[in-house]
Amino acid sequence: MSQQISFIVHLPGKPEAREALYSSLLNVLDEMSHEPDFVNTYLHRSADDPDTLVLYETWACSAEYFQNHHLKKSYRVDYEKKLGNLLKSERRFEWLEPIRSYEKKAA
Repeated sequence: MSQQISFIVHLPGKPEAREALYSSLLNVLDEMSHEPDFVNTYLHRSADDPDTLVLYETWACSAEYFQNHHLKKSYRVDYEKKLGNLLKSERRFEWLEPIRSYEKKAA
């Protein structure tokens, strides 16, 4: 697929579940990085709330395909079940529309 999507995922974790959320998420990120549609992801911790993890992801597929295909992958099933106990509020996807890109030129 030539289409690319980018989005941000906000994961507001419970303070007592900080490490469980982080380790569960790392397992998913490791697995998804092997997907053919995967382009990149950047994991951040919120500077305002250390219990909130934030992902920036890019995939070579449509948003619909990502939601219907990748979110249902077997390696996500256990993670998806755990999220309810790890998050203090719902996970939020922020879908982005590309406007322009800048990349550092090779020296």
